[in-house]
Amino acid sequence: MTSIYKSRKQITKRKLLDDLLISFPCWFPFTYIFFVTNFPSITKVFFITSLFLFAETHFASTWLFFFDKGNWNWLRKNFYNLAFLPIYGVFFLTVIWFFEPSVILIIHYLASGWHVTKQSTGILNVYGISSKIYSNLIYIISFFCLAIGLTNPGIISSNLGLQQTNFLLISFFILYFSILYLDSKGKLPIVFIEFMPFITGLIIYVPILFFDDLATATVVGVGMHWSQYLAITWSSYLRKNSKNKKIYSKNFDKGISLRIIFIFGYSLLMTIFALLGMPKTIDNSTQYSIFYLIPLIFQLYHFYIDGFIWKFSDPHIRNNILPYIYNKK
Repeated sequence: MTSIYKSRKQITKRKLLDDLLISFPCWFPFTYIFFVTNFPSITKVFFITSLFLFAETHFASTWLFFFDKGNWNWLRKNFYNLAFLPIYGVFFLTVIWFFEPSVILIIHYLASGWHVTKQSTGILNVYGISSKIYSNLIYIISFFCLAIGLTNPGIISSNLGLQQTNFLLISFFILYFSILYLDSKGKLPIVFIEFMPFITGLIIYVPILFFDDLATATVVGVGMHWSQYLAITWSSYLRKNSKNKKIYSKNFDKGISLRIIFIFGYSLLMTIFALLGMPKTIDNSTQYSIFYLIPLIFQLYHFYIDGFIWKFSDPHIRNNILPYIYNKK
């Protein structure tokens, strides 16, 4: 068992961070449900905070690839796919929005489902878990939940009381942190180590069956994806751009500081657009604003562009991204 732990692949600098942020970030849904259940008055504030700190920063982090000078030549060669085609897409999406905004929302959910699920199966491969059964199950369960949840969100919601909900949450927390503790001590059976990223990918879209509010269901489940993406992107980016890779977390030069400012500035702007344009129901009719389309377009571009910048079959991506994915022990 000790040799297995020593040879285990790791993305962040510490194994516990890998568990918390990438392989098993179940603390996110448990924490979110706990706060919105026990403090319903802050539900909107908690939603906005999650959107700003996790969702939009994760979308913004895609742009780190464009800021890397080592990728500029590749970007020029792929300019048509990365710029011109998306411009055509924006035109058609805008036209559709003015006729039937709900179609764009459905497209967004389906594109998100593909993107999120593809990352979940990709993380299995990153950790050396090459199981087709795991990957296929993640796709099947995810799209089953999306298909059912989008037509009838909260279809199996329950009316648990506050005490029952808290009891379940506390039980989940105890089980969750027990698993993390055993893993940190090198005492967790290998089957559980493989199960952690598999279970995470499997349950991301399950909340849509339990919450009739799609926004809440998305944050509860997809929040784990946001955590994974931020941890993987920033770990590899800092590793690549550090002068001293062994202590990269301490080397925040001006360039990296400006990028952090950009990430949070972008996140703030898109969060504001989302709030200004949030769909409103008036007289049983849903009203949509063009402001809401702006973050949706940038999010769709994120789904699209990630199909290129994480495509390890591409020689440039394989040589310029893959070597920095793992932390060298």
